[in-house]
Formats: sequence, structure tokens, C-alpha cells
Amino acid sequence: MRRPWLRLVLLYAVLCSVVTTWVLLDRRPPEWDHANHLERAVGCSRNLRVVADAGTREILEASSFYPPLVTCAAGLLYLVFPIAPLTAQAVMMASLALALASLYGLGRRLADPETGVWAALIFGTAPFVVFSLTNFQLDLPLAAMVALALYALVRSEAFEDLRWTLGLGAVWGLGMLTKPPFALYVLPPLLWSFWRALRAGDRGRRLASASTALALGAIITVPWYGPRLFGLPMQILNRSFKQAAEQQNPEPLTSVALLYYPRTLPTQLGLLGGALLLWGLWALRKHRGARATLWLATLGPFLLFSLIQNKNLRYTLPILPAAALVAAVGLRSLPGALRRWTLVAVVALAALQVSMTLFQVPTPPILPGMVMPLALGRAPSRADWQHDRILAEIAAVSGGRPVTVAVIPNDNFFSVSNFRYDVVRRGLPYRVTRAWSDAPLGVDFVILKSRDQGPSYASARPERLTRAFAGGDPYWMSAFPVIAEYPLPDGSTATLRARRIPALSGSSAAVATRLSSDPARLFAENMREASGLRLDLGDAGSDLLRGQVKRAVLTADTVVVGEFNRPRRAPLRVRDVRIEVDGLLFNPQRLMGEDKLEILDIEALRVSRLTVTEADLDLFLRGQPAGRGMTIALGEGFANVLVSGLGPALRARFHFGPADRDRPFTLVVERVSIGGVRVPGFLVDWIMRHFDPTPALRRLPVAVTLASMRIVPGRIEIGGE
Repeated sequence: MRRPWLRLVLLYAVLCSVVTTWVLLDRRPPEWDHANHLERAVGCSRNLRVVADAGTREILEASSFYPPLVTCAAGLLYLVFPIAPLTAQAVMMASLALALASLYGLGRRLADPETGVWAALIFGTAPFVVFSLTNFQLDLPLAAMVALALYALVRSEAFEDLRWTLGLGAVWGLGMLTKPPFALYVLPPLLWSFWRALRAGDRGRRLASASTALALGAIITVPWYGPRLFGLPMQILNRSFKQAAEQQNPEPLTSVALLYYPRTLPTQLGLLGGALLLWGLWALRKHRGARATLWLATLGPFLLFSLIQNKNLRYTLPILPAAALVAAVGLRSLPGALRRWTLVAVVALAALQVSMTLFQVPTPPILPGMVMPLALGRAPSRADWQHDRILAEIAAVSGGRPVTVAVIPNDNFFSVSNFRYDVVRRGLPYRVTRAWSDAPLGVDFVILKSRDQGPSYASARPERLTRAFAGGDPYWMSAFPVIAEYPLPDGSTATLRARRIPALSGSSAAVATRLSSDPARLFAENMREASGLRLDLGDAGSDLLRGQVKRAVLTADTVVVGEFNRPRRAPLRVRDVRIEVDGLLFNPQRLMGEDKLEILDIEALRVSRLTVTEADLDLFLRGQPAGRGMTIALGEGFANVLVSGLGPALRARFHFGPADRDRPFTLVVERVSIGGVRVPGFLVDWIMRHFDPTPALRRLPVAVTLASMRIVPGRIEIGGE
């Protein structure tokens, strides 16, 4: 093969051309995770404009699970180019270029240049790779980083070459900043290289080089992974099993689960690519220099992801570079005549796979024994999902002021994810929330959709609320009347409702009596065992007929508060309570019709007096999922905390700090030790963020302030001085 690199460039140019055409034609909103990543990319772009501590912190804290490398790569492009779909997909195309170049280098190194070219063709035209070029996800960049890491690993020659070994360390760090599972794809061949290094005569020098490379990778990853040292492993386990069970994935180790990825191999790598992979795994036995690395890079991660319950083709996409190279080895090992005809078939099927994925020409079939069609893509669509019109209507009605918008459906093109992305992209002052559980607290606008509400495992709440607004709850219907309707491409209808509470007829005295005569009855879902509970409405007057109270004061001698509809969350007993509420808005129709207090909004809430005893706080902490094994002792101005049962005992002292822009108070933590070993001050925040409850206060729908807080022996006091 003459000028193999020229064929590689031609392949890349063709793929970029057809994908660019698809992106420019398609007008569908980004789906779910696709929209979430794009939202973070916009946020990273805005933080990059201000290179300061605050901007850096926002970038590192944008997500608790997804590192910022890919999203900030798009954010960098947004500094120069428009915030548009093609700009974001340029990151995916750059990832493809990196993957193709790495595959060519691997093939050339382990076999010959022609093997590298065929591996690049098989990977670049694999149906799921082409599909991934049309979405802004992290898995194609992750596949590119895996391919680059394998290339660096092979070039390091079992850590003999210091430059490539250090390069491997840098790639390892960047790969981990692409997505946490990176290590799982590279670890099997990496361990093989360690074994080879141990058997070498100069193993001391090689292991020193490898250790330096790993240290370099750790330095790159520490800023993001350090604060997540404790929480991330639990998130990974939850996604692998708990969330998979909620999504009704098959139980692990069952035949359905174990055969899932083999039965979707044609959808991932292509029909002929999958067959060549199986043959290539056998043909590799004759390639002594390449077989161990490629066997481990292909079969190791494949077996691992087959064992976890969560199944998704995105999880095995990073295996495809190694699989494509194995398939290319299999192709080159075929006998002469068969190899020539197979080469022609590979090229023809490559073009067919791209056409099926991007334009559905021809319609991808579901072959016998397969789980999915031969290609998962879809033709570009110019259909309008009405996001622009809905957001324009909200702007017109709200006058541009900050409002909260609840998006009830969870449909792929009509969900909170893509609406929130649109709001962030446009810089609108709207807070976009999901469907609520109990009451629409703080919600100004409601967006609904008829018919399909999204995946079955996540549609129960949207369907319940949709039925309520379709006639099942007249009180919500009257409080949120329809202001506009929009036809959607799937044949359904979108509805925009705005909060406009109609006034009751009659006397406001009856409403006042209903509110203040027995407040324990009205707050029964969140308050129990109340003593001396009183609700003072001040001089509300006729505003009560519209559900408005300018100022209300709730006092109690003692009361148990909590979410009693969530039995896994223990309640807390508080004493000597005084809570002041400004701008209370409730649903007067529901109050008089069902004798229920449904709070729709609160302008501000101030806890001016409250006491919590050490005994009550200890019971509360022990009843929380994260508080088991935690004890607390309250002293003069500080509290000592002991956490046991999670390994080495963790001890810390904390006291209250001032409020910040997001929280009514902060926790100042000091004297932290694990297993008796004092933790340096710069590591304290990394550890304590997993036990600090105050970050959750940022998500409160109501502005909460607290009077002065102090810790005294045996209790915590708010106000009262």
C-alpha cells in the first residue's frame, strides 16, 4: 500500500464531511446526557473567561461524576466560535482524528502500515462510532484516549523508553480526566507491561520510569479526583448495579446479561467487523509481539463490563479501537483470494454502515439473534420541537424577570435536560426544574406534554402530574391555567401553564380561621408531636382570598420535623422554635376544599430562634443513611465528630462559619484525623465534603437565613440572645 497516511486522511475527510452535513441539517434538541454535557460546556466557557479562583472552582465542581476535559474542550471552542451544535461536534471529530491516528500507529508498530489503515477504516465506519459522532458524549473521546494510551504503552516497550513512558503517564492522567472508567480499559495490558518489566534485566530502571509516569498521571488527576476520593466509588457502584436495576436491566450472570454485548457486536463494530474480530482473536496466536496486548485490551474490559448489571453500548465503545485492530489482523491473515474479496466487502459495508447510520438508507435491519438494528442512527430532521416559541412566551409573560420553570415530561427531545441547556445557552434568568414530588413550591411556569412521557422506568411521576393537569387535580388546573399550546413532531401537544391563582369568594376570616386554628393538622406531613405550635398571620386581610400572606410567624415549644413520607430519613426534634416567613403564597382553593395547606411560594424564610440538643442531634444523625456510625459531642463553641464503621475512625472538630451566597451557614472543619493520623489542612476539604450537609442547602427553592448560631455544651442554639 503506497502512501497509507493519505488514505487515512481521505477516510477522515469523508467522515467529517458527511457528519458535518448531518449536524447542519438536524434541528432536534440534544437528548438527556448529551444536553447535560453541552450545558457544562457552556458553563466551562463562561468560567474560562474569568481565570480566577472562583472560575476554577466552578469548573472542578460542575459535576460530581464527569471530569471536565471534554466539556472544557468545547468550552474553549465557544470562546472563539458560536455556541452551536457544529462547534461542539468538532470535539467529537477531533477525537475521531486522534483515535484514527493512534490506531494507524498501533497497526504499523505491531504489524504493518496496511493493518493500521484497515483498523482505522473498521473503527471509523463502525455503526456505533458514526452514531457517536452525532452526539456530544464522553465515550468517543474516551475511546480516543484509550487508543492513544495503548499506542504510548506499546511504544514504551515495557517502560524501557523513558520518553514514551512519561508520555503514557500524561495520557493516563488526561484519560482519567475524560471519564473515570478509563483505567478499566487500559489496566489489563498495562499490567502485562509491568510483568514484562519485572522479567527484564534492567527491571529497576524500568519500574522507576513506570512509577514516575504513574506519579505524573496522579498529579494531573488530583485536582479533580481528590475531592471525590470517597464519594466516587459509591457512585460507580450505584450506576453499575442499583440504577441498572431501576432501569430494569437483566440480572448479572444471567444468560441474557452475558449475551447482551455479543448479540450487539454487529451494531457496535459492524456486521463484517464483528466477524473479523472473532477470527482475529484466533489469528493473533501467531503474532507473538502483539497477541498479549491486544487480547488483554479487547477481552479484559469486555468481560468486566459483561459482569456488571448496567448495560449500554457506550460502555463498550472504548474497547472498539483494540477490537478494530484485532479485526484488521484477522483480515490480513485471510488467504489470498478470500482476503481480496473480503477487502472489497469491508469497503462496501463501511459505506453502507455510514449511510444507514446517518441517513437510514437503507433502513437498518434487525438480523436474527440480534438485540438491536444493524445501525442505531437516524436521519437528520428539520422538525421543530417548539423550544424557541415556548421560551419566548415565558419571556413575554414574565417580562424577563427570574422565574422557575418546571418541565414535567422526560422525553428525549422534550425534557428538563434540553430545556435547561437552552436556557443556559441563551443566558436566560430561568431556573429549570424537574417534575415535583409533593407540591409545585416556587414554580412559576409548568411545561407539559401529552402522550409519551419518556422511558418507562422514569415516567411514573411525569405521568401522574400529566393526569393531574388533564383533569385529575382541579386545584392545580385552576392555579396554573393554560396560556399556550404547541403541536410537537411526534403528534403530541405541548402545554405551557403559568401560575395565576384565582381569588376565593367570601370572607377572608374563614380562611384565617382555617389556617391558624390548628396548624399542627396542616403541617402533619412534616411536623409531629408538636407542643405549643402557633401560626400568626399578622394583618393578612383580604389578601388571604388570593392565597397571599405578607408575613407569617410559626412558633413552637417543641416539635419533631422531617420528611415522614421517606421512612429512611430520621426526623429531628427541635425546641424553642420561631420561624418568620415573608411573602407566603398558598393555594386557597385546596385549603378550603380539601383542608390542606399547599405552599406554592415563599419569598424569604428566617429561622430567628431554634434549639437542638445533643441527644436529639445524635438520634437524627444515626437515622440518616450517611450518618450510621457517627457520634457527636457538643462543647463550648465547637463540636467533636467521630465517624466509625467505614474503616479507620475519622475524627474532626467543627464550628459554624458565616453564610455565603448559596448557604445560610457554613461548617469550618479542623483537627481532622483518620486512624489516629492527622490530616494536613489542605486535604481536609477533600475529605469533609462527603460528610458536610451544607452543600445540599444550595438546592433549596426558598431563600433561607439563620440568626446567629452558636454551639454550647449539650446543644446548638440559633438566635435567642
